[in-house]
Amino acid sequence: MLRELLKKHIKSQAKYVEVGYGQVEPNHLSAQRNAQIYAQLPADPAIQVLEQGQFVKYDYAAGLVNFTGKGEWMLVYNEIKLYREGQLDCEFAMLKDNYQARVYSPLDHEVAQEMYGPTRLLQGVRERWNPKTNAFEPLPFKIGDQEVNELPVYDRDGNPTDVVADYSVANKIHDYYEMDDINNPEIEEDYRKRLFMKIRDYKERMMPKGTTMVPRVFKTMPGDIFTTNMINEDTLAVNDLLTPQAGFEGKGILAKAGAEDADMIWQVVKVYNMPDFQRGVKIMRIK
Repeated sequence: MLRELLKKHIKSQAKYVEVGYGQVEPNHLSAQRNAQIYAQLPADPAIQVLEQGQFVKYDYAAGLVNFTGKGEWMLVYNEIKLYREGQLDCEFAMLKDNYQARVYSPLDHEVAQEMYGPTRLLQGVRERWNPKTNAFEPLPFKIGDQEVNELPVYDRDGNPTDVVADYSVANKIHDYYEMDDINNPEIEEDYRKRLFMKIRDYKERMMPKGTTMVPRVFKTMPGDIFTTNMINEDTLAVNDLLTPQAGFEGKGILAKAGAEDADMIWQVVKVYNMPDFQRGVKIMRIK
């Protein structure tokens, strides 16, 4: 009954899959030891589904995971996340509409950020950073056309107060274990000697337009072995050669076409089954 339900609602991109989406059972993957596992780039907006066992290009120059970039094919092998009790592993795949990634990085390095500060008294002096002069200015200074003689001070409950902590007794001894210690005589830049610099008009780096999911991909090596059914063939036999199919037509799915002369070749070493007893094959990378 469950099998028929899954057949009705899930259609894999690969012919060899009987029920649900493609699966991966790792047998010997070098990335689990050498840490060549990558999960920083979002999938190309045109990719709607990424199944376990697909291959993608980690196109860092374009800032995307896709099927067209340069470099080696990487194995898609995500952590399986299913949220209903009793669900099967074959029900998992990355579906674009299930993900809502928004922010790529907390700071956008390509956008100029205006510094100001420090945010507390330093050695008993309150001042601010002027980005136009690249210098610190003590009070009074101007905010727009208004001259400011003092900045508001608040207590820990958020109430205005005239009682300001005395920081004039801040430590002046150089801690040589701290590279950014303000007492380090080798620090020449004035702004680096201040504590708690802040950023005005903070800008985070957003994900590229249309991207929502960030897949986990493994770099594979000759000799790596895993069991999968994510293969776009109707029948398979021991010694069949497979390679990821390029472009958005091939979607990085293993198949026989072009395998003899490909840069990456996987050999079927055992016609087997998946952990849920669907048909599967054990494959080994030979090139």
